[in-house]
Order: sequence, then structure tokens, then C-alpha cells
Amino acid sequence: MNRSLHRFGGLLNLGLAAVLLAAPAFAQSASENPLRQARRSSAATQSPTKTVRPASHTSPTSPLRPTGFEAATRHAVSQQRASNRLASNQRSVITPRQEQLTETNIIGQELIEGDIIYEDNIVFDGGGKGVVVGGDCCGGAGCLQCCSIPCPRICLDNFQVFAGVQGFTGPVNRGQSGSFGFHEGFNWGAPVPCFGALGGQIGLQATQSNLSGAEFTDENRHQLFLTGGLFRRVDWGLQGGIVFDYLWDDWYANTSLGQLRGEMSWVYPCLHELGFWFAASTSQDTQVSSFSNGPDLTETFESTDLYAFFYRHHFGALEGANARLFAGWTGDSDGLIGADLNLPLSCDWALQGGFAYLIPEQATGNAGGGHAEESWNVAMSLVWYPGARSAIGNDYYRPLFNVANNGSFMVGRR
Repeated sequence: MNRSLHRFGGLLNLGLAAVLLAAPAFAQSASENPLRQARRSSAATQSPTKTVRPASHTSPTSPLRPTGFEAATRHAVSQQRASNRLASNQRSVITPRQEQLTETNIIGQELIEGDIIYEDNIVFDGGGKGVVVGGDCCGGAGCLQCCSIPCPRICLDNFQVFAGVQGFTGPVNRGQSGSFGFHEGFNWGAPVPCFGALGGQIGLQATQSNLSGAEFTDENRHQLFLTGGLFRRVDWGLQGGIVFDYLWDDWYANTSLGQLRGEMSWVYPCLHELGFWFAASTSQDTQVSSFSNGPDLTETFESTDLYAFFYRHHFGALEGANARLFAGWTGDSDGLIGADLNLPLSCDWALQGGFAYLIPEQATGNAGGGHAEESWNVAMSLVWYPGARSAIGNDYYRPLFNVANNGSFMVGRR
């Protein structure tokens, strides 16, 4: 028995000696792993580390990422325009299907070549390279690091310039001939600093109508529309926003009016969208109306409250085209129908058009006065995109609302 215990103790001592001799070699081989060294050096700098996720991942704090139609449309964006967009941003290159530590402490994992994917401020272009386009609040991320510092950078990627023609009428036309003329303006959308999923927009439109006057005045009609507000775009789920519209109308009376306009919809992944929009008056304006063939009158003008349900369809085959149909009612129990269309013609140009028709509750003819209360607007615009964003495809910070016009900002006489 003692001899067996003595032999077992000798074997135990030999095993411990072998473990002690192998430990330095194991520690040395582990320390030679370059990826492990990179991660240790990253942690030692106490700099925040972000992980580039696969294309199928979605961040809970950012809008849902492109799938299906959205990914296909982003394929159509030219590499030249993508490189122009990235030229003004701090960048570091990530090689696909390889793990490495970049100079901005971002580690890539199994990245997919050949796709243009927007994921946590990283753009993967058709050449198979991922480029970091910024991690500050200007790009809509990293706000915890820079919220206390004002962000001076202004992004003009989603800047649109448009011009076209329009014809419209309403109670301000007093049942006489309608107003026809021209319009021009701009619309601009951008991410709101420190709110990565929220976009802001501001736009202006000027119109020149009744260039030969009308039956009751020799004056030309000049209008100025201003629109500004907040919105949130998604690929799937709840989408919406709210803006404030201002109208200055200089004709036989000089009026200034305001309204709130909002929209809420549910976006389906199969290119369909259902929602509701409204426009509510915020002010009235009492002015003296001067006529060339009659006495002056003191009148009160106010925008018409509008409420409508709508259906919007995105056309995948046309790479970014969409159309909307809406129907509803007004605050005066009148009917409302309309439609609008956005059709990209190239990477830099698009065609926008639409109509709106207010169906009066009053009876038709001179006796009922329905023709004097009728309102409608038909407009068509050619849109130019001078920034880096293409007219083809979608963008989370493209303006959700068009600048107000005589179809979304109808005015009545009280």
C-alpha cells in the first residue's frame, strides 16, 4: 500500500512539472494572436469601440435598414456619386470578409461585397469596400460624444431645386376665372443633430400668376410659401412628421396666413403605404380688398382645414418612383380628392406633379354659389438634385413633405 502511494505521488509530481514547463509556451502563443493584440490595444485606449454588423442587422436606435426594394435601389446609385458624397467626410477603409482594427477603432465582421448598404455610418459601395462616413452628430450618430458641442457642418446632400407651372382657383378668385402661372423654389432635408432617427426640412416656393389680371382687378398675383418642420422616415413601420406652412398672398388683398400640416403612415415592406394627413389653420387675416370695377371691401381670409386618408405605392421597377392617392373632407364638410407623383428621370433630375380638388357642399350654379366655393390645383415641376444624393432611390433624410402649394394650402373667405 505504501509503495502504491509512493508511485502515485511520483506521477503527480511529474504531471505538475510538465504543466509548469508548458505554461510559458502557451502564454507566448496566445500573445502572438494579432486580433487579440488589436482588441487589447483598443481597450487600453479607453476609446469607444463600435462593431460593424452584418447587412441583415438593424440598430434599435436608428431607422430600419434597407431590405428588398431599398437595397435594390441603392444598387443603382453610381459609384462616382457615392465617392463625391464620401469625399468631404473623415474615412477609413474596411476590407470585406476580414477582421482588422481600423484607425477609428471599428472592427468589421463578414462584410458583404457588391452592395451599397448604410449601416451605422458605414457605406459599402459596389467595389467591395466599406468607408466610415463619420461618427458625429452631423451624420446622425454618436450624439453622446458631441451633444454639448454645436455642430457647424451643414449637409446639402438632400437639397432640391424645382420649377414648373400651376393652375388653381378657390374662393379668393370670387367665382371668376382661375389663376395660371409659374413657380420656382427649393426644398432641403437633413438629419437633426443629436437625434439620429429624426430629420428636419425647410423649403420655399414663389408663384407668379394672373399675369394678365382678372375680371375684377388689374393686379398680377404673387405668392410665397414657406414650409419647415420635422419628420422620420423608415423602411418598415411607423413613419410621419409635422410642418408649419406660411403663405403670403399679394393680389387685390395682401394676406398672411399660417397652418399646421402633418402626416402619419404605416410603411409595409412590400412597397405599400397607408396613412392619414391633415392641414389645420392657425390664424386669420382681415384685409381691405381693392377692386378695379367696384367698391373696396373689408374681408377675413383663413386657410381651409383638410383631412384625408391616403395610399402611397413605391414602384420598384422604376427605381424610386412613387405615387399617392388621397380622399377626405374639409372642416366645412366639403369633399376632397387628389393625387401626386414623383418620377425620377435620371440621377440628377425628377418629375413631380399632382392635383387636388375640393368638392363644395353647396349646390351648383349661380343660385347655389357652389362654383364660387370650389377649389382645385394642378401643378407640375421639374426637380434638380445638385447635392450628392441621387434622384434614384430613397434616403432617410429626404424631405417627407413637399413645400406647400395651392393644393395643400387652400384659402377661403369668411
